Amino acid sequence: MSLSCIQSDKPDHAATISGLEEKNTMDLQYLEFDCSEDTEGVVCWDALAQPAASHTAALLREVTQLLSWANRFSPQGAGPLDEGADWDFDLQIQLHPPRSPHSTPAQAHWHAAQQTLDIHPAPGPGDRVELSLSLSGTPAFAQALREHANVP
Repeated sequence: MSLSCIQSDKPDHAATISGLEEKNTMDLQYLEFDCSEDTEGVVCWDALAQPAASHTAALLREVTQLLSWANRFSPQGAGPLDEGADWDFDLQIQLHPPRSPHSTPAQAHWHAAQQTLDIHPAPGPGDRVELSLSLSGTPAFAQALREHANVP
C-alpha cells in the first residue's frame, strides 16, 4: 500500500491510498478501538487517532487496510445494517498544518471496487491528521473482525 498524491487542475490535491494487499491478520498500531454492543448483537467500534505527522501515511494505510478487509468480508459493501448490510462506517478527518492554530476538514471517500480511500485535500508534509473512525457490524462481522484483528 502506498500514499500517493494525485495533482489535479485545482489548487487542492487529493491522496489515494490503496488497500489491495491482503494479509491473514491485521496488526493495528494507530487505531485503538472502544467497543459497544446493542441488544441485537450489533457491535460498534469507535477509534480516535492523532499521531505525529511522521505517522500520517501509516495511519491512513491502516484505515484503508481495515476497510479493505471489511469489503472482502462482505462484497456488497458498507451500508445501513437495518437495511441488510453486514457493516458500515463513518470516517472523519481533520488536517492540522504545522504552526497553525486552525484545522481543515478533509473529505474521505471509500471506493469499494478499487479498495482505495481518497482524501481531499491530501495531508501536506508536516500536517498532523486527527481521525475519527466508527465501524459497526453484524454479529458475524464482529466475530470475523475479532479473529482477524486485535480489536475488543
